[in-house]
Amino acid sequence: MIKDVWEKLSADRITDGYSFKEIGLPHPDAASMSKCRELCARNLCGAYGMTWGCPPGIGTEKECLRAIGNFSGAAVLIKKFDNVDLKDKKLIEKLGAAHQDVCRKFVNKLREERHNAMALADGGCRYCKKCSCPDEPCGFPDQMVPSISAYGIMMDEYMRSNNIDFEFEKDAMTLYGLILFSGAEVGK
Repeated sequence: MIKDVWEKLSADRITDGYSFKEIGLPHPDAASMSKCRELCARNLCGAYGMTWGCPPGIGTEKECLRAIGNFSGAAVLIKKFDNVDLKDKKLIEKLGAAHQDVCRKFVNKLREERHNAMALADGGCRYCKKCSCPDEPCGFPDQMVPSISAYGIMMDEYMRSNNIDFEFEKDAMTLYGLILFSGAEVGK
């Protein structure tokens, strides 16, 4: 059923080059959450404390772990970009924003089909040109695409546990969007 929703969306050109796979639900725990939050606090991506989709604004460790428990299934959207200059921050930002748009559209389609759904991706949410964090509440919480790390998910381990190759490459970049869903109707 979730695959049917993806197939409808995949008629849109924005999904060109993407692969889709239903996978096992992630099971982060206090240890993985602590490790991820330590990595987030180093602020290597520059999003820590700057978007509502990253710590500390996204919520406490316990709140994020509890949120994962609201879902019964997961899927991953994967797109590889070859010949990418990983030092080109503008290009990386542009690709990341476009990737989040695909994840967001998929979640919105799932919601139209009355699924509870949430997208997670790399880095901070890129929906707004400038995030209101920390001065004002998020203006579009239903469109937020939070950081995977904020939810304590170690993507390398998680992908490998689902028989998906995960590696960092020298001149290429692969983006992963994690879609969490449940068959329960929205609002129940």
